[in-house]
Amino acid sequence: MKIIPIEQLALGMYVESIPDHPSLSMVQKGYIQDPSVLGVLRNLGVERIIIDPSKSKQAPASATCAAAKVKAPAPSKASLKSELPRAKKLLNQAKKLQSRLMSDVKLGQKIDLQPVNAMADEFIGSVFRNPSALACLRLIKDKDDYLLEHSLGVTILMTLFARALGISGTTLHQLCVGSLLHDIGKVRIPEEILNKPGKLTPEEFEVMKSHAAHSRTIIAATPGISKVSLDVAAMHHEKLDGTGYPMGLKGEQISMAGRMVAICDIYDAMTADRVYHKGMAPTLALKRLLEMTPHALDKNLVVKFIQTLGVYPNGCMVELASGRVGIVMETQDRKPTKPLVKVVYNLKSHTHVMQSEIELEKHNDSIVKAIDPRDYKLDLTNYL
Repeated sequence: MKIIPIEQLALGMYVESIPDHPSLSMVQKGYIQDPSVLGVLRNLGVERIIIDPSKSKQAPASATCAAAKVKAPAPSKASLKSELPRAKKLLNQAKKLQSRLMSDVKLGQKIDLQPVNAMADEFIGSVFRNPSALACLRLIKDKDDYLLEHSLGVTILMTLFARALGISGTTLHQLCVGSLLHDIGKVRIPEEILNKPGKLTPEEFEVMKSHAAHSRTIIAATPGISKVSLDVAAMHHEKLDGTGYPMGLKGEQISMAGRMVAICDIYDAMTADRVYHKGMAPTLALKRLLEMTPHALDKNLVVKFIQTLGVYPNGCMVELASGRVGIVMETQDRKPTKPLVKVVYNLKSHTHVMQSEIELEKHNDSIVKAIDPRDYKLDLTNYL
């Protein structure tokens, strides 16, 4: 065995283990075959790798050249204005697919992966064209459609998160598929519990918790499903300290996919309105996630997740120093507290203003705090 610095890791090397990062099961013992894995390891702060030189084999130069030639071109970038309508259409189509999948499972049919695979590719394409579009639209939710919208919200968050970690190709696709399907087990929960307009009793909550085991069973029986997608569904409620469910896994028993989806699932649930629950502000939800580390959630991944969304996530309403209210539209390649903001309301006169997008850094304005649009009777739907 030989310990090498991460900079020396290359395709074709045989990895035995990753010191101090036992959860990285996406990079299980074996050959490094996907270039995106190298970026993931670096982004997660891995500094050294234990390899087996006797098994390692550098990829032949000819194969490397061939791979470079057939490498798919990067998706073309799109402006937020042009991507928003496409993203809205995508979400409507995805809700219809979710509804159809649930109906099929209720009737005892197996999941047809073909439309799920196609939908996963659509989500990935939108995020790579312009990540701000789906990120903004994720915050527009109907509390009566929580079941459908939650799976889509988690899918958006997982795609953004994975992209930020440098995950691409097959693994990214599998994470997205698993996210779309992760709550499919809720079709096995009695309606009176699933749609109860109030807090569940301890007995009802135990029944509700069984949905994760149902998801695992349903998805494991799906022809063509990958281990990564199955991990997403099976582990989305597991916690590092063993207090999660359905298996009560602890520490390194939870894969990286499981750790990632737990963060996305909790964050989306905390920020969503439900019949009996008012969603919290995105900034507060990010703070709560950090408070859940390191006992329940992976601290390194939570920090990366917060960095992915930004201090003020896309779609978040904020109060500006100028006395106006704006919606955070784009944060990429900008200072965390100086995003592109759409101004919609004047707090001093309590009146709507002509909507305009401003770059805070260029307008000598700044964010004071995140606000709840409902406090000012503002509806995000009217501005996106």
